[in-house]
Amino acid sequence: MQLCKGGLVATAVFLTQSAVWAAGPFFNIADYGAKNDGSAPATQAIRSAIQAAKAAGGGTVFIPAGNYTTGPFALASNLVLDIGAGATLHFPADRAELTYSKGRMEGVEGITPDPLINIRDLENVTITGRGTITTNNADWMKVANHPDARSAWMGILRSIEMKQPVPESEYQKAAPALRPAFIRTMNSKNVHINGIHIVGSSFWTIHVLYSNNVVIDGVTIETYPGHNTDGVDVDSSSDVRIANCYIDTGDDGIVLKSGKDRDGRRVNRPTERVAIVNCTVHHAHGAVVVGSETSGGVRDVVASNIVCDGTDKGVRVKSTRGRGAVVEDLTFDHWTMRNVPMAINVTNYYTRVPQEPVSDRTPIFRNINVSNMIIEGSPTIIDVEGLPEMPISSLRISNIVASGKVGMRAYNTDDMELHNVQLNAESGPTILVRDSKNLELDAVTTRKAVEGMPVVRLDHCPGTILRASKAFSGTGTFLSVAPGELKDVKLVGNVLDAASKPTEESAKDYWKSN
Repeated sequence: MQLCKGGLVATAVFLTQSAVWAAGPFFNIADYGAKNDGSAPATQAIRSAIQAAKAAGGGTVFIPAGNYTTGPFALASNLVLDIGAGATLHFPADRAELTYSKGRMEGVEGITPDPLINIRDLENVTITGRGTITTNNADWMKVANHPDARSAWMGILRSIEMKQPVPESEYQKAAPALRPAFIRTMNSKNVHINGIHIVGSSFWTIHVLYSNNVVIDGVTIETYPGHNTDGVDVDSSSDVRIANCYIDTGDDGIVLKSGKDRDGRRVNRPTERVAIVNCTVHHAHGAVVVGSETSGGVRDVVASNIVCDGTDKGVRVKSTRGRGAVVEDLTFDHWTMRNVPMAINVTNYYTRVPQEPVSDRTPIFRNINVSNMIIEGSPTIIDVEGLPEMPISSLRISNIVASGKVGMRAYNTDDMELHNVQLNAESGPTILVRDSKNLELDAVTTRKAVEGMPVVRLDHCPGTILRASKAFSGTGTFLSVAPGELKDVKLVGNVLDAASKPTEESAKDYWKSN
């Protein structure tokens, strides 16, 4: 290796299963005045090392073992930020350190605080190492506690929806109410974040905004019980891979977004081609979430080999009237969930907006696949809520074995399919569906029939097929439908002899008690 100012030339840096371009010259922040005992802020030393690397055309900025306090800093293209084992970067909640620029806050563009680690308008950037980045969420909540600024931000949102112009001064006035993302990549490509440990966050932890070809691999995020400390937010970005991560957070674990309401439809930039694999999520509001900000659309997503324990929800796809756009071609496959209050949730009622005519404000969900899951101890196993004016289309749920208090509740769907689904619920009906057409129930069953309740109850579900399903011993009624609707159900190859009533027509309203 060659010697150079600040250390050795690093010949290569590698990410898990993914080689990274040659790292170039090596810049140790200690050579630029950083104190590893936290006795003085390291902000300027880090910035100086980054500028030296930038002047050299790229390189590795190295943070050695030690404790450092630093304000925000921006990276450069062709740069590796290597946070060494034993290094801890602490970002204090200091509004005076922040700068502001155009960004996006919860799906709406405006003047926002720059993130603590800023990757903006760059390419070929890596953050790696076994070190720790940390901050205190509660301190950031206090720093952003500006009632007048928050009121100004809410006024901006109302003005946008009413098609009223918003002067720059209003955005500036609102900015102090906003907290910065911890790490944000914006308008950038070829970004890798690998191996680091994050404890606490100011707001969203890793925000991937308007970016392409981003890999997040082997990252540990521990922000529980922080407020708005999503683990990873992929926002109007494409070709994103998230793998081998552990996320323990007070908000959503991994969440895909694309803008909110009128402003999101104006930007009209989807999140697409996202792969999420081999991740564990704990304590989050949702383990892997799409929405609710979906106004640019979300498509071509796979989330597989996921373990979640104690998250509020597991699979969650959510939007509401006013968002508009299409969410489509999503696959959630090979999951294990334990102690998740609602395991599978697909809803267009994230907020309760009154029904309105179909327009560009109407969200569309279609082609969603949920498969190969083991679910234990969920108060609600499956919850599906479509709009009467825009039913959820082509939702396919297959190869599920689940236990919980409530089985499945679904309404306003079209072409929904259940294949090889066993729900063992404590209350019934186990599967309760209404106002849905072209429903296909294939090999659905329960081993825990609820006394006095049917296994399957359908209300206003024309074109239903019930196929290859089995009633186990102790089953009372297997299939119950509203009066006059049994003719709308085609029964094919079922084994229902063990049920005291294989089918019935009943006027009972099961929705009142469910």
